[in-house]
Amino acid sequence: MTKRVLLIQPNYKTQRESGAWGITPPMGLAYLAAMLEKNNFPVEILDTNALDLTIPQTIEKINQIKPDIVGVSILTPAHQYSIDIVKGLPKEILKVAGGPHPSAIPEEMLRSGFDIVARGEGEYILLEIAQSKPLREIKSISFIENGQIFHNPPREPLDPNELPLPSRHLLISNAVDKPYSSGGTQYFPWARITSSRGCPYNCYYCAKQIFGHGFRARTPENVLEEIDFLVKNYKIKEVSFSDDCFNFDLDRANRILDLIIERKHNLCLRFSNGLRVDKVNEPFLRKMKQAGCRYIGYGVESGNQDVINNIPKRVTLDQIREAIKLTKKVGGIFVSGYFMFGLIGDTEETMQQTINFSKELDLDVASFTIAVPYPGTRLETMIKEKGGKVHFKSWDEFHHTAGKVMFSYPGMVEAEKIEAAYKRAMREFYFRPRYIFGHLSKYFSLHRIKVGLKGLRAVLVAVFRKT
Repeated sequence: MTKRVLLIQPNYKTQRESGAWGITPPMGLAYLAAMLEKNNFPVEILDTNALDLTIPQTIEKINQIKPDIVGVSILTPAHQYSIDIVKGLPKEILKVAGGPHPSAIPEEMLRSGFDIVARGEGEYILLEIAQSKPLREIKSISFIENGQIFHNPPREPLDPNELPLPSRHLLISNAVDKPYSSGGTQYFPWARITSSRGCPYNCYYCAKQIFGHGFRARTPENVLEEIDFLVKNYKIKEVSFSDDCFNFDLDRANRILDLIIERKHNLCLRFSNGLRVDKVNEPFLRKMKQAGCRYIGYGVESGNQDVINNIPKRVTLDQIREAIKLTKKVGGIFVSGYFMFGLIGDTEETMQQTINFSKELDLDVASFTIAVPYPGTRLETMIKEKGGKVHFKSWDEFHHTAGKVMFSYPGMVEAEKIEAAYKRAMREFYFRPRYIFGHLSKYFSLHRIKVGLKGLRAVLVAVFRKT
């Protein structure tokens, strides 16, 4: 009998309340669904985050659908929500956990009620589970058999060009309209696109290493196939690229931009996930603008070179300055910088240097967070090796926008001072008269006003949140 599959996006309500999280479409689930549909398996997606469903409401929906397999994609803050769901389901439903959090702590998820943990990329894993392949033969899964936990060997990273286009039609509003929006979405309909997977770098705070370090890119033609489809079928006006490292291969990135320009799609392009500062130049940035780019985020992290070297970010403060200077020279592109406090080696002095650096750079937006040792990261390992401790009240608050310090280790600056620096950064950056009056003229359009108000709310929540 053909297995019926239900894929679930958990509710991240507590994170949305921080003001920093939007409601973005779960494109990972859409890719899983596309692989299942390609192989003739009936599949549905239940986005409890967009629908803001409680646990009892979610369980009721699942029981109405009556799936044979339930797959839940889990980021760390959804740990408890996801476990509470599966504990309320009938035993005959096969319960599969996937995503970075279960991939890092599979045994804990299995002991909490899941039958299988898919470690890493799940497209082929879930397909083989649906095909009833013997569990011992499915690579990259963990499961319990006769009371014993088994961890099957990992599989090779997949080639993203092999995958069908994501099944957006299974998501609310075809995943291109409200209720979905990111923090800076300006135009609707819009779409999230991932043109590559993986990252060749090894920053200690990043959980992406769970899925492998290699950079695996879709061809420019493959990417444009998706964009052409979205323009033709959904009339999208904006594309948000969610790559970890879009400009790692500059020739490929340039070719994607060339094809967009040739098509004359007239799209607003956003690169809010962050571009490498050491892999931009003026011709590339001018082509970005010509293709429709209106927003670029850069990963800065710190204003102290030694702290950056410890990550290791493999960039210099001067490269950061130059990338932002060139972007501003090109003009017409909003520039965001991402900064982090509580990094290894941070002191009161280095954190103030980070605040000062954020004000020195000609940024339109600055995003400040506190480092969090997500499960499976090198940061988590480093803390344990130093005799430190990861501490928190619940997984719900375990996210980098919580404004809280979640760990300690010998020699580390006090948590209170890190949290104070985080709040001070918001005040010093955004409440400067120079910043306020210098940016008023940029918010005269209705789109910009809406985005600005979203950002203001996030800043006020962060500054006045009780820690």
